[in-house]
Amino acid sequence: MNIVASRATEAPSARTQVHWSVRWESELRLTEHAELAEFFRKSYGPTGAFNAQPFEGNRSWAGARPEVRVIGRDAHGVAAHVGLLRRFIKIG
Repeated sequence: MNIVASRATEAPSARTQVHWSVRWESELRLTEHAELAEFFRKSYGPTGAFNAQPFEGNRSWAGARPEVRVIGRDAHGVAAHVGLLRRFIKIG
């Protein structure tokens, strides 16, 4: 599934196109994990070096590994990410 959306960070006439893709974790290549890891280091690094540490190397997850990822890319690379992880709750 691919969706094209625009992000309004610049003047309306110069909007950057964001291309969305939905990928199962098992479909991601090593280069994609490296690209996501770089995105997370840049995103979490300013909040503290410890926060970016889980993404060293090519690791693209901090705790549990997501099963499905929604990745938004623009002309500069990864622009957005959503990771989905199922959790089973046993009641009783």
